[in-house]
Amino acid sequence: MKITKLALIIGTTLSLGAVIISSPQPASAKDAKTTRLTFGKITNNNLHRLGTIRQLTRSQIATTHKLTGKQVQALASLPLPRHLTATNFSISDKALTMHLTKNKFKIKRVSIPLSKLKGVILNRYMPKQYKFKTIKTPKKVVALTFDDGPSPTLTPKLLKTLKKYNVPATFFEVGSSVIRYPKVSRMVVKSGNQIGNHSWNHPQLTSLTSTKALHQIALTDAAIYKATGIIPQYVRAPYGAVNSRIGSLFDRPLIQWNVDSRDWAYLNTAKTARHVLATTHNGSIILMHDIHATSVAAVPTIIKTLKKRGYHFVTLEQLNQKPLLADLQYFGRNDYRNP
Repeated sequence: MKITKLALIIGTTLSLGAVIISSPQPASAKDAKTTRLTFGKITNNNLHRLGTIRQLTRSQIATTHKLTGKQVQALASLPLPRHLTATNFSISDKALTMHLTKNKFKIKRVSIPLSKLKGVILNRYMPKQYKFKTIKTPKKVVALTFDDGPSPTLTPKLLKTLKKYNVPATFFEVGSSVIRYPKVSRMVVKSGNQIGNHSWNHPQLTSLTSTKALHQIALTDAAIYKATGIIPQYVRAPYGAVNSRIGSLFDRPLIQWNVDSRDWAYLNTAKTARHVLATTHNGSIILMHDIHATSVAAVPTIIKTLKKRGYHFVTLEQLNQKPLLADLQYFGRNDYRNP
């Protein structure tokens, strides 16, 4: 089934007005004053944090409402603040409420729980229970990532291995495969792993126009949302191909890597395992693929050997010990850069 069949095209008859998220009322005069704050003040003039708030707004709409595929795609064009001087929000003791301008969804406000904004909004504007504290992790950590799935046979096999060894991973999935195997994507989420967006059909995004590149990501968001009910938190560009133009389109962290397993080139279990074990170091993001049988077969050896060496497998956020911010490239622990 093609993505265009997921839903009716959004038209003038679309209305979510009946399920508008309510804006919490300020609990005190102090809270009321926060309506005069700017995004610059609450983010320390950080455009990456503002981009993260934009994407959290879209995700909150998708979480609160049951959207069609076309509606999920349309979230990319939702009018949201891009200037740090903007003031169209308020903060209560539980949520940041975004006051929206006129939009095709007919939504006037969206409330994002402060629990999702730890490390994005400065601590001075957060109640005590939501103040960010650096995530504590063991001394030696590593994160596993898998690209190009889901595979109807290999991904479930890999999930069993990860569960056996209690290892989390992030799966960067291709939208055209998600549409074919939605049950597998649901398995990834239900097993406690994360799904990232790896484009619709794996083109080099930097060779596309901005409109076409954004469409690749929006289509895949819709496919993953249709399968799992969530919008991916991360994007990984095919081939890692990112520039400043592409990097600013998605309002999400761009996940790169510093260990390339080269499993796609070797197609050999032993060679893949040896290469990963020889190049992994503390804070590594390991790139593998869950569409090659030899790659999936190499994972048990990689996990067992790295654990014997004292490594702990963690999520991407745990690896970096803080929230990952929009429009930054992440290559490993403490290694993030502008596109």
